[in-house]
Amino acid sequence: MPVASTPESSARVYWTAFIGLFFDYYDLYLFVYLAKRLTAEFALTTAQSNWLQFVGLAGVGGGALVFGYLADRFGRGRMMLAVFGVYAAGIAGLSLAWNYESLLAFRLLASMSLGAEWGISHTYLAERVDGARRYRFSALLQFSILGGLLAALASKYALPVIGWRWLFAASIVPVAVLSVVRGRVLAAEGAAEDEPRPSGNWALQKTSTLPQAIIANWRPFLLCFGLASLTIASGTMNVFYARDLPQSTLYTVFFWANVAPGMLAGAWVVRRWGVGRALALYAGGLLVLSLAAWLSGSARAGLWFALVLPLLNGIPFGLMGAWFNEIFVDFRTMLSGAAYNLGRILAGFAPVLITALGLQENGRYYLFSAALGLGVLGLAGLSPRKRPTP
Repeated sequence: MPVASTPESSARVYWTAFIGLFFDYYDLYLFVYLAKRLTAEFALTTAQSNWLQFVGLAGVGGGALVFGYLADRFGRGRMMLAVFGVYAAGIAGLSLAWNYESLLAFRLLASMSLGAEWGISHTYLAERVDGARRYRFSALLQFSILGGLLAALASKYALPVIGWRWLFAASIVPVAVLSVVRGRVLAAEGAAEDEPRPSGNWALQKTSTLPQAIIANWRPFLLCFGLASLTIASGTMNVFYARDLPQSTLYTVFFWANVAPGMLAGAWVVRRWGVGRALALYAGGLLVLSLAAWLSGSARAGLWFALVLPLLNGIPFGLMGAWFNEIFVDFRTMLSGAAYNLGRILAGFAPVLITALGLQENGRYYLFSAALGLGVLGLAGLSPRKRPTP
C-alpha cells in the first residue's frame, strides 16, 4: 500500500509534481511552435530540422529509461531534484544556443527531463495516495499538459515582444523556485536523507534484478506501450490536423482545454467500473466520432472533430499514470515511464504515416483515427476490469 498521507500532504506532493511537469510540457511544445522561427534563425536544412524533432522524441524515451532506473535504485525524491538540474541546463542552453550543434545538444537535455519527470512524478505521487484517490490525482497531474496552451499563447503574443530566447529562459525562474520548495518538502518528509519505504507492492527495495523484472513484465509492458502508442498517436495527429483549422485564440484555448474534462471523466469511470471499461468507452467514442466526421458532408465536420477529439483523448491520458504504476512492481518508475515515453516516440511518427498513405486527403484521415479506436478496443479486452483497491 502507498505511504499514508493526509489530504494536505497529498496536495503538496501533487503541486510540486504538477509545476515541474507543466513547464516541461511548456518547453516541449514551445519548441514545436518555434520550429519555423528557429529554422530561419539558424538557417537549418530540412534534414537538420528533422533531426531536431527526432532528438526531441528520443530524449523523452532516454530520460525515462535512465532516470527511471536511477529513481528506482536511489529514490524518487532525490531524482526529482536531479532532473530539475538537467532541465535547467537544457533550457538555459537553448536560450543561449549559438549554432545547430548546440541547439541539438540542449534540445536533447531538455527533452530528457520531460521523459524523466513524467515517470518519477506519477510514481512518487501514486505511492503516496491511496487507491480510491490515486486515479483522480493522476488525472489532475496530467493537467500539466496545458503547459502546451501556455506555449501556444506565449509564441503568439510574447514572441514578437521579447524574442524566442527569453521565452525559453523565462521558465527557468519558476522551476528554480520549485526546486527550493520541492527540496523543503522532501526534507520535511525525510526523503532527502532516507526515502520513505512503502510496504508491499509499493516498496522501493527490489525483490528481483533488472533483467528478471524485464523478463517477468514483458507482456504488461507491451500492453502499456501499445496503449500509449495508440492514444498518443491520436493526440499527435490531431495537432497535425489542427494546423489547417482557424488559429484564433478562442479555438486554441478550446483545443487545449478540452482534454481536461476527459481526464476527470476517465478517472470517474475507472473508479466505478475499472480500466477496461474506461478504455472501451474511449475506443467506442473515437470510432463514433471518426465515422460521423467521415460520413458527414458538412464543411465544419473537421472543426468539430479537432475540438471534440481532445475531450476523448483525455480519458486514456488521465488514467495511464496511475494504472501503469499498478501493473508493475519492481522498477516501476523505469518501466511505467519507458512504456509511456517510448509509446510517445512511436506515436510521433503518426503524421508521417498519414502523409505517406495519403490519408490527409478527401476525409480519409478519419479512417486512421477509427483504426486507432479499434486498436484500443482490442487492448481494452486485455486490460483488468476490476476497480482500483481503496
